[in-house]
Amino acid sequence: MTIENKLLSSLSYLSILFLPVIFPLIVWLVTASRPETHRNALNALLLHLFPALLIFILLILAGVHGLITNNAQSTGWMIVIFGGLCAIVAITLTIYSIYKGIKILVD
Repeated sequence: MTIENKLLSSLSYLSILFLPVIFPLIVWLVTASRPETHRNALNALLLHLFPALLIFILLILAGVHGLITNNAQSTGWMIVIFGGLCAIVAITLTIYSIYKGIKILVD
């Protein structure tokens, strides 16, 4: 892997700190002729999108639960519990993205 490909792959993962979805998407679209960089950009993009998808699902579930039960307290507790789980997943994926970006850059 050339230094340019390593740098693009690494920045795709590390972009969680500065441009979480936009940078990996641009790299993924531009690097179709470089399979390894293309794959790393797609993986980084999916890692960046997954927490947002979880939050979206949480909001839909909270809305449906609130409509069905008509109980604000149980809906609030559900949001707190699942929101905490989403936060743990988001923090874990952020740390993993940083680790992966540094690992690619160092190797």
